[in-house]
Amino acid sequence: MTAIGDYFRTALLIDDRVEPDYSSSEDVEISEDDATPIEPGPGLVPSRAPDETPVHPSKLVEAFLAEGVVCSVVEARKQDTGLASMALTGALIADLLILDWLLFGDDLDTVGMIKRVAERNAERLRVIVVFTGAPSLSDVSARLVEDAGFEERDDFVLKRNNVFVLVFGKPESSRVRGEAQRRPSTYGDLPSMIRQDLEKVFKGLMPEFAFRGINALREAAPRILATFNSDLDAAALVHRALIPESADAGPQFVKLLVSEFEQALHDERVAEVWEPETVSSHLENTEQGGAPGGLAKKLKSNLKVPDDLKTLGDSELCREAIVRGLSNIGVADRSASNVVGDLSDAVGSSDGSNGSLAALMSSSGLGETPPRLEMGVVLREGDERYWLCIQPLCDSVRLRTRRAFPMLPLDIKPQKTAAMIRSPEGALIPIGFDSRPHNLAMPEFQPADAGSVVAYGEPSNWRFTSEDDVEYQAIARLRPELAAQAVHGLASAASRAGANVSEWMRRGAKSQGPSRDEKP
Repeated sequence: MTAIGDYFRTALLIDDRVEPDYSSSEDVEISEDDATPIEPGPGLVPSRAPDETPVHPSKLVEAFLAEGVVCSVVEARKQDTGLASMALTGALIADLLILDWLLFGDDLDTVGMIKRVAERNAERLRVIVVFTGAPSLSDVSARLVEDAGFEERDDFVLKRNNVFVLVFGKPESSRVRGEAQRRPSTYGDLPSMIRQDLEKVFKGLMPEFAFRGINALREAAPRILATFNSDLDAAALVHRALIPESADAGPQFVKLLVSEFEQALHDERVAEVWEPETVSSHLENTEQGGAPGGLAKKLKSNLKVPDDLKTLGDSELCREAIVRGLSNIGVADRSASNVVGDLSDAVGSSDGSNGSLAALMSSSGLGETPPRLEMGVVLREGDERYWLCIQPLCDSVRLRTRRAFPMLPLDIKPQKTAAMIRSPEGALIPIGFDSRPHNLAMPEFQPADAGSVVAYGEPSNWRFTSEDDVEYQAIARLRPELAAQAVHGLASAASRAGANVSEWMRRGAKSQGPSRDEKP
């Protein structure tokens, strides 16, 4: 089991036909040739209609528990009017949301629930499993593509934004030829089939790293909860009472909690995902689709690259360069700058992928809570003017009257990119810092009752309005070290001391040394 499969530990199933007492059909042999139900003979019990195929909760719960997943079952009733809200709540609290397709005779409610989940918090990862008695799973996929905006990434695996839908048939349902691989023969097979899909969907080094990290935090949670026990309350209250602004205690303790999470990630060696052995295995087992020729040619012409590496084929040589790192095979830093494009081509990465990672390493979103105006917040004025707030934290809090906030202009078409941000519309924007002091802006803002300037609006459109009625949209928050770099650049520019000197000397006259009559 990979870290990806281990992440999914809770599930919620919603179905309109739940039969806790039943005669198990798991021992019944069903041939793939049984494409549709046959007409019953005299004295036989008629086959169930597709929308009448029940779910048997005890078997289902046992099957998921055997795979380390806790599954709950909710029976939907026709008089229920809040099915979409129920599904949305289930998607928020459970790792897997499992839905019957034919509720009360048709698919309208299920399509509505899936659309509601896909449209809410599109940046959040959600997995929905359709578990149905419908005879044609292909028809289910087609309906989601046509009417719910999904695209089919693989057979019976669909995606819209960060919402994935996996389609499976119920064990007792009739089968359409060619879909047997998506219909478990028993309930016990379903969890492992779902897990296999998930590990294919999220396959990759970055997902493996992230899932492993989240799993490590889950495992560390009991220890961290024990660390932050009530014995610390008295000391925490003393600390809060003594600091100049008691409201600062919360952010300070948040940083303390984050440091414990960071230690947990180190303890679980989550970073091992990026060690040479794992990276090498990933490259060997993944079809990169890159073009290694350009990079291989430059590596073979580099005199400092070992001769034994130059005897390798283009793909093998590029793989060694990626696994070891260019500097470790003799490529100097200056030479590495000349092969950036060839390296990207060899890996198969696009500008979009490189830009997304650059944005992730440069900046972060502003979250669901209205942000405070302080150092590091990137603002947009109108459509084209971008600013970086460089007000130190200490000057951004405990405000009693309006306060001027220094804004550093950002160049969105820089000659050299200092950072990458993402606009609310999703566009990647390279930025540079304009450190010339005379270009600073100093708009004034009125603080809120909390003693700071707080944004208004909604998470996709946080805004600040200055005292002269200029509206600024909050775009992102630069990583602290990058914001500090921008401030240091401004300080360096402001500290230049001008002096009158000989123009002949300033423009690079050669030293002539002392004359014969002068001592050196």
